[in-house]
Amino acid sequence: MLEGQEWSLNYDRWTLTKSSFVKARQCAKLLYLYTFKREEQTPVSKELQRVFDRGHSFEDHVRQHGFPGGINVKEAVSKFAYLNSYTKQALSEPGSKVLYEATFIENEVLVMCDILTKDEDGFIDVYEIKLNRNLNEAIWNDLAIQYTICKQRFGNKLRSFNAILREDESGQRWTVTDMTEQLDLKVNQVQDQIVEFKNVLENQEPEINMGAQCNKPYACAFKEYCTRLKRSA
Repeated sequence: MLEGQEWSLNYDRWTLTKSSFVKARQCAKLLYLYTFKREEQTPVSKELQRVFDRGHSFEDHVRQHGFPGGINVKEAVSKFAYLNSYTKQALSEPGSKVLYEATFIENEVLVMCDILTKDEDGFIDVYEIKLNRNLNEAIWNDLAIQYTICKQRFGNKLRSFNAILREDESGQRWTVTDMTEQLDLKVNQVQDQIVEFKNVLENQEPEINMGAQCNKPYACAFKEYCTRLKRSA
């Protein structure tokens, strides 16, 4: 909490997250396993962990040099269940605001935004940071679910939703692209998918044969699990 703040935070619950939604777009079984059998995942390789670490470093660099002085919601509140409430109260305060990891829950879906700014008039701009230099299918899914939830929360006060991509190999420069119009076209589809994916989680583990989805757009962390099931069948 910020010094001097005495907020009463609500304990919120959710069914889907941005990460689980993106996984569900790859494979419904991946969504189920990620939610209920996460211990079956193959541990992250050192090479992949280095990629993750580089992505976090790029996020920090963009925040420090492009949007300095923000409040990191995840660092301010120790438990995820309070992040939505903390974000809501922080944005209810008058004046401009910069938040990192601003968290929203709408329709039982939790998303966390890399950077969110609010101006004096209450208009919201969101920025999602990606180490990639180009948009791929997974990033589009990531942006689409975040935009949909933010649009539900802010309505016409959501002025823009932007993608920040790495411009060069060094990671010292980046480009900002306003994705608002393109993402607005995906809202109805995303809302239908939310209903579909919730239904997956309310039923038994899906029976889905291994195939191209095991490696596209990313290698699935549950391939060994599914391979064992295939051998024992």
